Amino acid sequence: MTTSILIEVEKIVRRRLNQIILAVMLGLLVVMYVLLWLASDVVAEAGGDPDQVAGLRSALFLEETVPFAMLLLYFFGFVGGVVAIGASVGSEYSWNTIRTLASVEPRRERILLAKLIALWGTIVVSLVVGLIVALATSTVLTVVDGQFDLSFIDGDYVRESGYSFLRLLVGTAPYFGLAFLLGTAGRSATAGIALALGVAFLEGIVSGFMVLAGGWLGDLPRYMLDQNGDALALAGGGPFDAIVGAGTPLGEAIDSPSVWHATSVLLVWTTLFLAGTFWAIRRQDLEYQGG
Repeated sequence: MTTSILIEVEKIVRRRLNQIILAVMLGLLVVMYVLLWLASDVVAEAGGDPDQVAGLRSALFLEETVPFAMLLLYFFGFVGGVVAIGASVGSEYSWNTIRTLASVEPRRERILLAKLIALWGTIVVSLVVGLIVALATSTVLTVVDGQFDLSFIDGDYVRESGYSFLRLLVGTAPYFGLAFLLGTAGRSATAGIALALGVAFLEGIVSGFMVLAGGWLGDLPRYMLDQNGDALALAGGGPFDAIVGAGTPLGEAIDSPSVWHATSVLLVWTTLFLAGTFWAIRRQDLEYQGG
């Protein structure tokens, strides 16, 4: 199993698409920080509310940037992870390498498990790298503004930052599991990427209409992916807490699930998607798919 995992890691790291995804994600993180910094300057020069300017800039400074960085990683990392997983799983069928792997290791579940561990481990490392880049960018902006001070770093800060990262992993996990399932069941990268992203996009729209409809339909989104994933992404506070946080009019209207509710629901969905993936590959007839 260890050898299989190392082989999968080698394939993932060397794949040019994955390198591009990581580079784009890191670049977008830096761009978002710079754009918001420039936007705060524009608002300040236009005579905007000093409190709004301070609130916007505080999310960019090192002391309060972790929730904002996690929110960016949730959106960028989820898309990049889905693309990487869908391409990795689906390409095994389009290149017919799945048949070679199955002939070497008859137990298909071990093949899938090795790929699952390798991909998820690589994604976690990529998210950590993204967080480091976000913190480095925040540090530069903090120094430029003359606000650099590390006295805020204590046990609570480290602990809350760790919880935020765990919420990020749980929030993206079901979408990654869905990409695994669709890529395996659909036997193509297109199914794994397009359908998973399509579900993520459309579910947010459908769940919004369900909430507007009210009644029992309005309760269903609390047991779906979008509302619970957003609840975890916003749980750490950050720049949008004053808009959609607990106690705000919009926050009360949305009625976001609790962290424990969202975590439980998303882990259940992740388990179901992965179980479906193992069931699908076990029942597949791995005939040659000629081009």
